[in-house]
Amino acid sequence: MRVEKEKRKASIVCIDKSVVTGFIHINPGQRVMDFINHKDEQFIVVTNAVFQSAGDIRAFKLYNEISKRKNTILLNKSSIKWVEELQK
Repeated sequence: MRVEKEKRKASIVCIDKSVVTGFIHINPGQRVMDFINHKDEQFIVVTNAVFQSAGDIRAFKLYNEISKRKNTILLNKSSIKWVEELQK
């Protein structure tokens, strides 16, 4: 059974100082911090991801050959330093 998700725009700063801006998909009515802190999932999906420092990305095992924009990425929660929810 598929549950419809809410798209929330967020800026995510990783421990290696790389920044990803895109949409995370959470359950309706759920807070972004509750979603990030949920222990059952190790990865989060970020869609329409834009990397602000693509040459320096190491948290994602991506290097200089990556484009600065990806449709979908899986981000390991352990690489997240902080998350800021943005207005659409």
